[in-house]
Amino acid sequence: MIYEPKGRAREYSPLAVSLYKGCDHGCEYCCIKKMKERFAHKYVHTHVEPKKDALKRLMTSAKKFAGTDKQVLMSFGTDPYNGRDTDLKLTREALIILHNYKIPVAILTKGGSRVMRDADIFKKFGDSIKVGVTLTFIDEQMSKRWEPYAASPTGRIVSLKYLHEMGIRTWVSLEPVIDTDETLKLIDLTHEFVDEYRVGKLNYCVIDKKINWVIFAHDVVNKLSEFDKEFYIKEDLRKFVTDYLFYREETDMDYLNVPKFQ
Repeated sequence: MIYEPKGRAREYSPLAVSLYKGCDHGCEYCCIKKMKERFAHKYVHTHVEPKKDALKRLMTSAKKFAGTDKQVLMSFGTDPYNGRDTDLKLTREALIILHNYKIPVAILTKGGSRVMRDADIFKKFGDSIKVGVTLTFIDEQMSKRWEPYAASPTGRIVSLKYLHEMGIRTWVSLEPVIDTDETLKLIDLTHEFVDEYRVGKLNYCVIDKKINWVIFAHDVVNKLSEFDKEFYIKEDLRKFVTDYLFYREETDMDYLNVPKFQ
């Protein structure tokens, strides 16, 4: 159940777990959607199902990773706070299991206020958890076009503020970058209550060819540095930065991972 992600996903976490199959956000940029379309599999962008015996399998897997110093990300290919989890609460039960086996966790969601439900459990992890959201736009209409069934940008940002005020480490995935001005505005808007940013470019889309990635890469690095924020620029974007000397930790994909339980 707990697995090692490959490729570009590995830049987010050394381990991951997904309790559900499918996603109900319907994002136009989703790499899972594009791969299924490429290989002619039917893609239903609003269908989510829990994996069979998910919690039982997680319990077995968690025993093998008990006390690990590698964080587990929830989740790739689905959202831990999808619409069905509101009733099923598999994510909450999974967090309890991971906490009991002292496994560090990183959360990534576009579920908005749903994530606030589990703040009490997040607190129990201490420093061994961080909770993040994906942000692509401030503009609500642009978000609706690209992420039609995800929580609004405002809802996601409100959840970040709430978690930050609760003393929980917060982070933002600025990936994919679709509109560079929107991305830079998001940093301006959120930097006071976000501890960490990860930034990656848009891929597999014609808009990608219209963006001056050299200019944006320098702008985003300069802005994050100006605000003295911790950040990781993914490899596909970092190659466009030519006049910034990265600290070693800024090129280490695991440097900002949460620590093991003490």
